[in-house]
Amino acid sequence: MKVIKSIKTKLLLPIIAALILAFAFIIGFISWQTENSVEKSVIAQSEGIVESLSGTVKSFLDQYEKSIGLLSVNETIQAYGSAELDGDEAASQQTAALFGDYLETYGEVTNIYFGVEDGTTLIMPEIELPADFDPRERDWYTQAENKKAAVWSEPYEDTATGASVVTVSRAVYDANDRFLGVLGVDIDLTVLAERVTQTDLGYKGYPIIFSPVGTAIVHPTLQGENLTKVDVVKEIIDGSSPSGTKYYQMDGEDRIIVFNNVPGLNWTVGAVYNKANLLDLSESVGQSLLWTGIILLILISAAMLFVVSSIVKPLRQLERSAFQVAEGDLSVQVPVTTKDEVGQVAAAFNKMTENMRTILQKVNHSVQEVKVSAESLSAVSEETNASSEQMTHAINEITLGVSRSAEDSAEAVERSNSLGNQIDVITRQANEMARAASQAEQANQKGTGQIEELRTASDETKTYISGMQTVIEELESKMTSVEVVIQAITDISAQTNLLALNASIEAARAGEHGKGFAVVAEEVRKLAEQSGQAANQVRKTITDIQAGSKTAVEHMKKTRSNFDEQTMAVEETSKIFHQLSALVGTMESSIITINREIKEVGLTKDEVIYTMTGIAASSQQSAAASEEVSASAEEQLKAVRTVTESSEQLMGLSAELKEVVNQFKLA
Repeated sequence: MKVIKSIKTKLLLPIIAALILAFAFIIGFISWQTENSVEKSVIAQSEGIVESLSGTVKSFLDQYEKSIGLLSVNETIQAYGSAELDGDEAASQQTAALFGDYLETYGEVTNIYFGVEDGTTLIMPEIELPADFDPRERDWYTQAENKKAAVWSEPYEDTATGASVVTVSRAVYDANDRFLGVLGVDIDLTVLAERVTQTDLGYKGYPIIFSPVGTAIVHPTLQGENLTKVDVVKEIIDGSSPSGTKYYQMDGEDRIIVFNNVPGLNWTVGAVYNKANLLDLSESVGQSLLWTGIILLILISAAMLFVVSSIVKPLRQLERSAFQVAEGDLSVQVPVTTKDEVGQVAAAFNKMTENMRTILQKVNHSVQEVKVSAESLSAVSEETNASSEQMTHAINEITLGVSRSAEDSAEAVERSNSLGNQIDVITRQANEMARAASQAEQANQKGTGQIEELRTASDETKTYISGMQTVIEELESKMTSVEVVIQAITDISAQTNLLALNASIEAARAGEHGKGFAVVAEEVRKLAEQSGQAANQVRKTITDIQAGSKTAVEHMKKTRSNFDEQTMAVEETSKIFHQLSALVGTMESSIITINREIKEVGLTKDEVIYTMTGIAASSQQSAAASEEVSASAEEQLKAVRTVTESSEQLMGLSAELKEVVNQFKLA
């Protein structure tokens, strides 16, 4: 119980408790902020990675789509198809050689084949097909025969190699637009899968790719399986958004998937993270902050213990000295080592003991003098034995009147002194009131000045807000002009795309001589599509900026309205300060008047006390004289005995007082 009541404990416990609460709040808040920042950063980073992977997949497959498109208009292929229909076998070797060159050029292609409308098939590398094999019954043939564009199949597992394979096929027409057959290419997705899998997503995340029906093209554990059994995959396939982020649970773990569709194929590229892995960083930061907080708490507690001990140490010294004084040792001196409040208390304690020593020394000296006087009085009382008692009766009557006059004078002096003390107290209070009124006037003037500065700052802020509102409105107007320009760019991109398509058709008609021009036209069309996409993205950004600027204008209007209300409040406050200033001035003037009157009363009081003191002194002198006469007139023997007894009592009291003084140690 003694420890709990000590000053050191009372100082340290609240400070340490406050530090613990502050560190706990800081650690929790920073951990929460870190968790949210990491999650947002990972999602933003993953969106970029997934978009890049989507572009990689698109570029990888586009090369085969473009190449099969060129093969479908190749004269050798068309000649082979026509020869088969017409029963001519001359073009077979040339087509096989062309297929061989194609296989050498594209290493990921496992097979290239051409199914002719009459049911024959040319395939490279050459393999023996079943006798009843009819390409016209195959999906790659039926899906492409009525279309003039490349058709992609669902990914499937190659029975020979076990690799994931996808087939792209395209119908072949001759120069007269006669259907000749379907050209097909089997592409091994192993290289693409390895390229995607090697992408470092960070935080132990992994990439996945699945087809429109949910077949896993790239997956660390479910390669080739259907993923629609996972609810989030089904949601992505059934959803209308081509990209986004979804949260789900799998195998009892919280997970995040960031996805994006591959344009033209409807394949979905995704990045999957275990949410627990994202929290590792925030947990690490939290542990670091916890250990840092503990170390800082220990260091601060040690520093506070040192500081508090340095404060409490002189107080303990003062406590020990006070106990010594209580036991009678007035020679104690407390060392004054500081100039703060503790040092001032120690100095006051030393001054108190010094004053007590001085008083007791004077008392000791007075005791000696009283003893001598008592002995002298005893001798005098013996000498007065010869006094006469004839004057007793007359002098007693005079003595009675003088004594009453002296008592009345003493009472008047006492009352005058009491009145004087009260007037002194009133004078001091009046001076304090005058100083307080002066300080109130100064504080009021300072508050008035600060109100004026606040009003000026409020007016400047209002001007800045009006200017900012005008700038935002001008920005919104300029964004509208930019949107018109973007629309023009979009129109130009569409026209360029149309021209590139027409150029590709003309190049196809030109045959072998137009092959180079067809490639150029295709690249122009691709650039036109990219320009259109970029223009749409810019238009979307401008729309977001316009929406933001409108919101900012509304906020500016609300802020301006708030500042108008604030300005009115400042004006009202300014009026109140001016009224308060007038009241304080009136009060200060009244206090000065009261103070002046009190000073005049004080002067009159001093004169009254001086006069009453003179009267009391005269009465006391008369009383003393009467007592002396009365004493002389009293019965000599009785007076002598009374004085003798009083002298003996006085000597006894002086002896007792001497013993009391001797109990104190003065040096």
